[in-house]
Amino acid sequence: MSLPIVFLPERCLRSFVALASATSLLGMVGCASAPPDSMPKTSTVQAPKKWSGSSAEAGTLVESDWWKAFDSRELDALIEAALESNRDLQVLAARLAQARLLVDGAQAERRPQLGAVAGAQRGRDSSADPKTERSVAGFRASWEVDLFGKGGLAVEAAAADAQSVANALRAARIALTADVANAYFELRTLNARAVLGRDSAQLASRQVMVAKRKFDAGQSSALDVDRWEAELSQERASVTEIEGMMRIRQQQLAVLLGSSEAPTLTLKDAASVPAAPAPVMPTDLLERRPDVLRQARALDAALARVGVARRDVYPSLRIDWSGARERLAATGGSASPVSVVGYGISLTLPLLDGGRIRSNIAVQEARAQEAMAEYEKAMLLALADVEVALAQWTTSGAALQDWHRAQVSGEQAANRSERLFEAGVVDLGSVLDARRVHMRAQAAVIQAEGANFAAAVALRRAFAGGV
Repeated sequence: MSLPIVFLPERCLRSFVALASATSLLGMVGCASAPPDSMPKTSTVQAPKKWSGSSAEAGTLVESDWWKAFDSRELDALIEAALESNRDLQVLAARLAQARLLVDGAQAERRPQLGAVAGAQRGRDSSADPKTERSVAGFRASWEVDLFGKGGLAVEAAAADAQSVANALRAARIALTADVANAYFELRTLNARAVLGRDSAQLASRQVMVAKRKFDAGQSSALDVDRWEAELSQERASVTEIEGMMRIRQQQLAVLLGSSEAPTLTLKDAASVPAAPAPVMPTDLLERRPDVLRQARALDAALARVGVARRDVYPSLRIDWSGARERLAATGGSASPVSVVGYGISLTLPLLDGGRIRSNIAVQEARAQEAMAEYEKAMLLALADVEVALAQWTTSGAALQDWHRAQVSGEQAANRSERLFEAGVVDLGSVLDARRVHMRAQAAVIQAEGANFAAAVALRRAFAGGV
């Protein structure tokens, strides 16, 4: 129910304000009431005291330019281009600008509003009456008093929204840099596999020629020829598949860079896998990772909106003040301008609304519960993210060492086979077989190195706060 604006003399204003205050207190007691507050205040997720995948002492979050630790100028240039032109970052930057403007709008709602009015009118009641002229110029001011903090909570909600978007932008930057690094190192791995695949195809081609000579000399069956021809076809098909995968990955990288054309890369600079960073403690990680902070601020905004909805049951008080200079005169006559000043107070009390306020409170509380679940989910994912990254780092490093040993053994076997061939102890087919085993070990090393690069990126992404 809204009481009409009443213009009062200044001497009556204090009495009316006192009456309005008393009525407000009465409204708090007797009018529509909010349902009991059932919102959870704290999260039930408990961070572990330390990581199960690491016994290192407490460290810090990795540097914002963590990719420079890989010492690759080509990677540095790619990430710089991505941060400059990536469309996802541009979308989030625009959303952040909008969110900050909404904070300004929420703050403006709490301030007094002032407007100017002006008008002129000429007319007459009948043809016999003289014409009249009327003009007025003045202003109107209004202010809704934030009696119960509803406006302040609205500002808090908007500010928390802006902080949530800001953290989303930070998390997206980290995720983007990790995606670019992964794409680049995957291209390096694919390129190395393609080079080795071509060498393997040449070796298989030599095996085919040896098998054919033996078959022509009656020293082997056609089965050997067929087997090596199948091996050659498989090697060539593998190279073709790898080249196709490289083209696909280059186009995906182009999208990350905000370009329609795939970048031209050498894939040959001397990148290296840096040592693992000292892990930050779980509790510190949850307090600083931007993806977790994003959901925490979203929860703050949702809880503030619950407060806004609950304050709809309280009275609202609006103060209006206007002043004008008015002139009214008949045609040909004159009149002195008159000054008019008025004060008014409007009191709105929610009485019967069909359950609208209670329904809105329930909706906002449900959204807050959803935000709490998202916040707890973000914490669990962040903790799991680090544990998985630590496990990948440990296992990929161990696997790489094993495959390096296998490669060394394969190379030694191939060299020994060549010496035996020169001594006439074994034939060329045995030499080529040993070389093929060595190349397979080389291929495994290439894959393991790629996995080790990916694990290093994942570890830095986890401790930097990527999603």
